[in-house]
Amino acid sequence: MINVQEVLRDVPHFETFCSVAKLHGLVETLRGESSACTVEVAGTSVCGEPIHHVRFGNGSAKALVVAFPHCHEPIGSLTVFTLMRLLHQGNRALAQADVEWHIVPCIDPDGALLNEGWTQKPFTFRNYMRSRHLQPWVDQVDCSFPITYKKLVFNQPSKEAKILQGLLDRIRPDFFFTLHNWIAAGGAWYGISHDIGQKYYLELHELREQHHIPIQVSIAHQKWCAQFGEGIFELFVTKKLYDDLEQTLPSPERFLPMGAASWEYLAEIKHNAVAFVAELPHLKYPSDGLKSETGQNLRQLKLRLEADNKFLITVILEEWEKVKEDLDTESPFYRKVLHEIVSIREKLCEGMPLSASSTQDILFNPAYGRTMTAGERFDTYVGDRFDVLCHSYEFVRLLNGSKQSPAVRQATERLERLFDEALDDIAKDINLDDFNVIDCDTLAKVQLGSGLIALNSVLEAHAKVAKAV
Repeated sequence: MINVQEVLRDVPHFETFCSVAKLHGLVETLRGESSACTVEVAGTSVCGEPIHHVRFGNGSAKALVVAFPHCHEPIGSLTVFTLMRLLHQGNRALAQADVEWHIVPCIDPDGALLNEGWTQKPFTFRNYMRSRHLQPWVDQVDCSFPITYKKLVFNQPSKEAKILQGLLDRIRPDFFFTLHNWIAAGGAWYGISHDIGQKYYLELHELREQHHIPIQVSIAHQKWCAQFGEGIFELFVTKKLYDDLEQTLPSPERFLPMGAASWEYLAEIKHNAVAFVAELPHLKYPSDGLKSETGQNLRQLKLRLEADNKFLITVILEEWEKVKEDLDTESPFYRKVLHEIVSIREKLCEGMPLSASSTQDILFNPAYGRTMTAGERFDTYVGDRFDVLCHSYEFVRLLNGSKQSPAVRQATERLERLFDEALDDIAKDINLDDFNVIDCDTLAKVQLGSGLIALNSVLEAHAKVAKAV
């Protein structure tokens, strides 16, 4: 068992999230100085960046820790940097654990690099929107694993997903810690493949409360996933999302241009493996207002935001037709806009593709027919509106990197104005200056500590089996 507090006392100080260069630098240091680990290049990204696999120890329990399964989720960079550094330094609590450590410092370096415009600077909503990048779902690591279910057939994993799939096949981990996080300020929540028991859930909550991070009591996919405790949910399962969409849509597969997640694949090859996610927020909502009632109807807000989103998409489609001959077709932003904006024109009447809610669901789901708290209002703005702005702004990034024809300049000017107005509209209902940015040191301690707590549940189970034998 790992003494979590002993580990967390040695977490280094971070001013920003770790850049790809910083992670690569530490790996090269380990390669040159450490006899306690092995370093291999498991493969290369689409753009030729190395994807490292670092191994420490020879314990009976195999743990695989992977950062940047989504390229815009950088908290994991702090976690893997800390873990590799402490293992290199011989941290007693980690070194004595019966664990064979496998660490992938950055599974998606290409995407992580395209996010460094915000991950290496102080957080603001505006800079995040302008600098965030997320590939089309079919190109993301944790959304492009093969799946065949009913009419949903996907077998085109991204290059990086294939590399992770190969590592899962080789390592067959007992514990899989995939390092996700989210932008919402409602609080932290945890995803897990198996119920590990209230003892460990209590430890997760104590760690979170020790660092003054609130709990997120509801998430988008909770209606089709089991709940093990407050803020602790079964991990997202694509098949269950399909079944849920099937209740309101005639062809759910048209609404899901994506594959499965890495933990879904692991469940197929090693069903008793424990997969764990500690979804931490970047921000904290003022605690005194989080649960206050707004008097606003949730359905009305969701419908208004969906209408605003559809208008934004139609403007982008109009400008696309004017500038498409001038665009840089080799840009990663081109593929993003082509797949997630241009190609959805015929699906807009059903709702915003890749949203957790179709238009019909928003209209008739009884769960939305109520007033909302301030925290729910913020999460709705972030999940239903701000996230769409971030996705859509990548068209502006494409314009900025393309041939600066008169049509491109005019499109850029029109869209910059529209995005500024959208942020101003959000600020009318939510005071964005009220939010507190959580420092990197706290995020590193809570995410790493949460993973070690969940890993201890695996170590305890292994010890019981060994004792019985």
